[in-house]
Amino acid sequence: MTRTYFILSLLLCMFLNASFMEAQEIRLDGLEEKIEGLIPPSVNDTTPGLVIGIMHKGELIFGKGYGLANLSYGLPNDTKKVYNLGSVSKQFLGFAFAMLHAQGQLNVDEPVSKFLDDWPTFKQEVTVRHLLSHSSGYREAYTMSSLAGRSVGIDRLSREECLNVVRKQPALEFIPGSRFTYNSTAWVILAEILKSVTGQEADIWVEENILRPLAMKQTEIESYVGEVIPNAAESYYFDQGRGYGNPKSNRAIFGAAEVYSSIEDLTYWIRNFKNPKVGGQGALDVFSSPFKFNKGEDSEYGFGINIGRHKGIPCWKHTGAHESFLTQLRYYPDQDLGIVTISNYEGNGWIRSNELAEFILGDLMTFPEKKEYEPILLTSSQLQNLAGTYISESENQMNTVEVKNDTLSIWGNVKMIPISVNRFYSNSWGGEFEFMTEGMETSQLVVHADSKSVFNKVEDWDPSRSDLKIYAADYHSKELETIYHLKMKNDQLFIKHRWLGEIELTAISKDLFQSDWGWFLAFDRDENDLITGLHINSGRTLNVTFDRLD
Repeated sequence: MTRTYFILSLLLCMFLNASFMEAQEIRLDGLEEKIEGLIPPSVNDTTPGLVIGIMHKGELIFGKGYGLANLSYGLPNDTKKVYNLGSVSKQFLGFAFAMLHAQGQLNVDEPVSKFLDDWPTFKQEVTVRHLLSHSSGYREAYTMSSLAGRSVGIDRLSREECLNVVRKQPALEFIPGSRFTYNSTAWVILAEILKSVTGQEADIWVEENILRPLAMKQTEIESYVGEVIPNAAESYYFDQGRGYGNPKSNRAIFGAAEVYSSIEDLTYWIRNFKNPKVGGQGALDVFSSPFKFNKGEDSEYGFGINIGRHKGIPCWKHTGAHESFLTQLRYYPDQDLGIVTISNYEGNGWIRSNELAEFILGDLMTFPEKKEYEPILLTSSQLQNLAGTYISESENQMNTVEVKNDTLSIWGNVKMIPISVNRFYSNSWGGEFEFMTEGMETSQLVVHADSKSVFNKVEDWDPSRSDLKIYAADYHSKELETIYHLKMKNDQLFIKHRWLGEIELTAISKDLFQSDWGWFLAFDRDENDLITGLHINSGRTLNVTFDRLD
């Protein structure tokens, strides 16, 4: 009797302990109230909105739509309607490559040129893995189309045009595997490689080998512009002067985007992360292994999905934006928890999915303690020596440090509080800033956050009209087959294109300007100090060169 009682007691303790651990993992009490509190006030029963899905252990434990999926017919958002996932689509093609690699049908470490005809080779070899990890050094077609004078939202962009951007590229933008630069064109190329290997169009292969075996019956891939997608929600923006608009994409290029899916179907997709019915564990391991840069650093990016941590917990995630859809997908493998939110109302329907995750998993997360610093006082001259303009090494990002009310500020209004003569922190942002010096002069700003970013200080320049006039000329890009006209107007320098119109240029430093569109223009000079051309850098594209025409 005593032995039986002991065993029953032991089993009861084990059950209670397991229940306690479960409670520690997932907090569901008050979940709907928390979600309701995150819904933006701009969303109601007469507006577009969003849809939310919470998946745990393969089941949809919360799913709800807010606002309307179609304003014309008053149809509500719900878990069965399908939405364009934007760049969240990339993970489906990424998983396809993980499957083919695991099955031995291709090796992702082989060069791209092996799989495609009429494909350029460069000084350094670009592999399929480089494409999958956004580290190829190839041009980005959307940015290049914009530089060529086309509006990506209006002008038709075909798959062949995307491929030709790389075919015309004179050199790689950087050594493959050396850095991460988000590149949707790489995924257009990947779709062509999959077709070369399997003999099927990429969208058809993914549907037949991933979507249908997972019973994702509502999910469709748009294969041509204007294709009717059954049960698809519309997306909207709101203009104060004109009311609602319903943007339409003029491209349908699977790989980079174009997967339409529902919350219910995405439950099946996330379920496959834990129990890979499709692909098996081998493919899942390949898919979820972060790429390592050439110097060994972890890129925190697998095959179309970020692989990192959220406050100490492993987290897979990706976002997507297309038309006026905004998608967030998060998966926490240790807890088998998925969170998906899709807005069909641009930022008006955006909620903070990270905050939702922290509500559910907060007991398991490590919330870093705020560091306590002892601020020091710096003199006005010390602060002024640090103020100025700092440019990234790739000349496509800029930070301005100013003195405001005896305090350094960055990004407009973020105060930089000194803790030493060259190191600062931010109460509001949480990161740190370090100024590097050469002799008596400040030379660099290092921003310490999740990663380290380095910016070089440039000499500020306030040009006169005569200073600016020397840049006025026509500039031709052989690569883009287009001409920019740099002209003076009211003592201001403008760049003009026949389709883009006039774009104002702001001087940053001598020979370095920024446009209203966020491009950075750097002018090139010869040994006689004469301007011979310029090159343009942007967030996703570097060193697009233009020769001066005399």
